Amino acid sequence: MQSLFGLYKELLSSETLDFKGEPLKGLQIMGMLESRNLDFETVLLTSVNEGILPSGKSNNSFIPFDIKKMYGLPTYKEKDAVYTYHFYRLLQRAKNIHLVYNTEPDVLEGGEVSRLIRQLLADSNISNYITETIAFPEIKSPKKKVVSIQKDAHLMELIKGIAAYGFSPTSLSNYIRNPLDFYKKNILKINELEEVEETVAANTFGTIVHETLDELYQPFVNTFLEAEQLKALLPKINSTVRKHFAIHYKNVSLEEGKNLIAFNVVLKYVENFIKLEIESAKKHKIKIIGLELSLKTAINVPGVNFPVHIKGKLDRIDEIDGVLRVIDYKTGKVEQRNLNLSNWEDIVEEYDKSKAFQLLCYAYMYNHLVPVDKVEAGIFSFKNIKAGILKFSENKNSIITQDTLLKFTKELHKLVGAICDPDQPFVAKEIK
Repeated sequence: MQSLFGLYKELLSSETLDFKGEPLKGLQIMGMLESRNLDFETVLLTSVNEGILPSGKSNNSFIPFDIKKMYGLPTYKEKDAVYTYHFYRLLQRAKNIHLVYNTEPDVLEGGEVSRLIRQLLADSNISNYITETIAFPEIKSPKKKVVSIQKDAHLMELIKGIAAYGFSPTSLSNYIRNPLDFYKKNILKINELEEVEETVAANTFGTIVHETLDELYQPFVNTFLEAEQLKALLPKINSTVRKHFAIHYKNVSLEEGKNLIAFNVVLKYVENFIKLEIESAKKHKIKIIGLELSLKTAINVPGVNFPVHIKGKLDRIDEIDGVLRVIDYKTGKVEQRNLNLSNWEDIVEEYDKSKAFQLLCYAYMYNHLVPVDKVEAGIFSFKNIKAGILKFSENKNSIITQDTLLKFTKELHKLVGAICDPDQPFVAKEIK
């Protein structure tokens, strides 16, 4: 069918269309040669562009120009002369003449005005009667309408249901980015169309990395990491990654194309991470406390009279030289500037600080599970692995204390309160 359609289009492009009309009635549409010996009061001549009128060296002939000249055969020059005669003959007795040409450079034969119009403009007897006009469509900038979704009784019931189940740090980040995104994705559950994966999607990629590390590190929970034990993990990486590819990305060959590249990228990510850990284990005492911890915490938001929870899965909690660390793995690129905070209001208003917001959410939830005096929170960015663990810092201080969590709680209440407030609509935010 595709080949047939291609052939059909080729044939169609070579077809010509004849205009037929009543010669004595209405507007007459005709070619140049049909206008011979006819006089009109008003003439509209279109496509007066070089290469169309006159057509120039567009003669389709197997006889070379020199041989035509030798034997007195008509060349493109004679054809141009015939069309030039008809052009001037057509204008001879007309009272209103409109010559239209295309100034667009990227269209067929467009851009250059015909030499015939240049000749008219150069003629001092005629040029005074010529008016030049450039026609173009008026471009109006559409007024941006601010999209606002009012919270009716049904929408409030949906919000209450999600609040009882638990807001995730990611869903709250969606609200910070654009309240309308939160409304569509997290309340109405309208996700982007799921397509059959031919190559590994970003979320599948992340899941494979997370679950590979979880399986490799599971034997070390509640123990101190030893460099030799970590070195013993290196030969197991390939088989473990293959296993998780098979679970999340079934029936696809990893031996060629983009999938082979993706497989090797995951291998490299995990290998680089463990090598980094080996170096850390030589210098520090690192104890794994928990992996992939499911956390859920009730929060008492002022002015909200229904139960509200936040929940999430913490990738790793460990202790380094006696200091507790909350760690999140990210397969995307994260930089230190995303985790530096100088103004507390930014954490719930600027999407650029969403990674810092998510880390503090995990620290906040873990603190409710096990109260802590001080804790550090950081991200391992696999695309920026050389930087090591990127720590959250408030005014260059990476230690999170109860005072830090108190400030965060205030901003978290403000954010969740806005979501749960029936009088505050979801208003679209312009994404920078």
